[in-house]
Amino acid sequence: MGEPVGLVDPVSKEIASLRKSRGVPDELTLPDVVADSWKRCLADYNLLPDRVPRAEVLSHSEMRALMEEQEEFLRIAEPEVERLFLRLVDSEYLVSLASHQGAMLLFRCDYQYLGDLASSGVIPGSVWKEEAQGTNGVGTCLRVGKSVSIVGNQHYGAATQSLTCLTAPVFGRQGAIESVINVTSARNEDARMNRVVRNIVERSSRRIENGYFGRLHRRNMMLRLLDSADTADIAEEGRIALDDSGRILDGSSHVARLLGRPVDQLVGTAADQILELDTALHDIRPDTPITLTVNGKQLQAVLTVPANRIFGAHRLGGHTFAGMPRAAEPSRAAMVPLRSATLAEQDLRLDPVTSQAMDRALRLLNAGLPLIITGETGTGKTVFAKTIARRSAGDAGEVVFIDCAALDQSADIVGLFQTCLDRPKACLVLDRFDALDEAGQTALLSLLESDRQSLPNALGVVVISSTELEKLAKDGKLRSDLLHRLKGGQVSMPPLRANPDLEGTIKDLFRIECTALGRSGIALDDEARLVLLNYHWPGNLRELRNTLRHAIALVDGKAIRMDHLPDDMVDELSRKDLTARSQSEASKIEAALRYNGGNVSLTARYLGVSRATLYRKIQIQQARSEA
Repeated sequence: MGEPVGLVDPVSKEIASLRKSRGVPDELTLPDVVADSWKRCLADYNLLPDRVPRAEVLSHSEMRALMEEQEEFLRIAEPEVERLFLRLVDSEYLVSLASHQGAMLLFRCDYQYLGDLASSGVIPGSVWKEEAQGTNGVGTCLRVGKSVSIVGNQHYGAATQSLTCLTAPVFGRQGAIESVINVTSARNEDARMNRVVRNIVERSSRRIENGYFGRLHRRNMMLRLLDSADTADIAEEGRIALDDSGRILDGSSHVARLLGRPVDQLVGTAADQILELDTALHDIRPDTPITLTVNGKQLQAVLTVPANRIFGAHRLGGHTFAGMPRAAEPSRAAMVPLRSATLAEQDLRLDPVTSQAMDRALRLLNAGLPLIITGETGTGKTVFAKTIARRSAGDAGEVVFIDCAALDQSADIVGLFQTCLDRPKACLVLDRFDALDEAGQTALLSLLESDRQSLPNALGVVVISSTELEKLAKDGKLRSDLLHRLKGGQVSMPPLRANPDLEGTIKDLFRIECTALGRSGIALDDEARLVLLNYHWPGNLRELRNTLRHAIALVDGKAIRMDHLPDDMVDELSRKDLTARSQSEASKIEAALRYNGGNVSLTARYLGVSRATLYRKIQIQQARSEA
């Protein structure tokens, strides 16, 4: 029994000798987790520091098979990896996600640092196991099951001593490690910076874990626990999955810290026995924050109901559970049934471009695909969506319009979705989709999944968003599984400044506004018309309609002049001779540059031209001015 103790001395001496050969001062001791790993490398793996083999690299077919195997998990993890990379990209870090076998599946790095990392064997598909590559961030994290920092010469292998690796595990089913988030730099950072970045990495790992936990237990009730109601970050959540009787099925890793007990000790126990609730579990209203006490410590909690049962009463432990009863009254500000589309259609100018977009949108929607309408603010997305929805639903159907930003609480959208399910034929229009919260996204995903087999009477879904959905997903504001379910078809509304028939659009909207205000027999004079034609319209159709309404309201005679237009618009163009085309273009460029804060790249995208083209136009105008 005394022999293992004796073995420690020669191993420790060997470690001291290795570190001395690397020029490490004696006073710089190894952290315990690193020292233990070095001992394993010497005593268990029989690795020589200068003979550590280069990391194995998976073949293309092996990578593809592994990616397909982990597809569901990667859909949740990828947006967070992307967000972490964008946050650290200016600090010269690689961000990667490794599988539970240590293979780097997701790999984000600025191209200029790839060479330095590749020389150490850090490339996509490389496999980092402690028993093969010695002490390293990914392999050691997998071995010890907690976040680790391996800095510089703390790496066991000589080839990786230039790297700094900061890692955190991502836990999956029943507390098993699903993957490792890894942030690597080809230089040594100071200890304070490493602590800051490691904390960021740990939070990213918990966001992925909680997202995956929610996916794994999407058919179970769930308690989401927080230290404070003021915290909105999913990284601060501990999640507990419950069966129908209220017993704990599983918990995320953060639950152990919040409740002070390992998750495996909680499994199988009734939640009522663990949590000191003021209200019985079956009386808790879903998605409504409550306060509970555990061992004298107050926590905030939210109970969520499985999406596939969110539309009806649910049984819990022999009691009727308040799982969003059908009688829940939705917010009137959020829902507008559209029984007539005449107002929407008369406001929509069916020029050739719009007609073509409408035909494409109808084909996609009638094929049972969700339709996404994108575009800048004020481009007419809502009017276009309502018209498409009305035509798709037909005379016998109904269109339900929901303003996601006007929902007072997540319960609203459940009742609204139920309204759609109760109709034999309906089309759901979601405006300002960017504002839909997680509970609403879960309910929408359930609605789409349950409706997908019901052609030809499938529910039509039209989503209106000013932000590309891929960007929302990358920013962590949209569930990746919902993103993929919604990506059926997309129509982008062009900005007004790109309209090839701007004059025709102005005439049509002028006629509509005159009719709406009860004014007839008035017209635009030449100067006012030129101002409207040569303005850059950052607010698009909405700004144009407001401008026309402003002018019609002020005019007393039969002609609208420049003094009837908004002052800021006239001031912006007053220095230019609007009868000259070159001056008109210069005016647009100048106004667009001011609108975009002088940023040429943003202005080029705003005007729909390349940066080189914009620079050339600016130089031409400067030359003309100087001449």
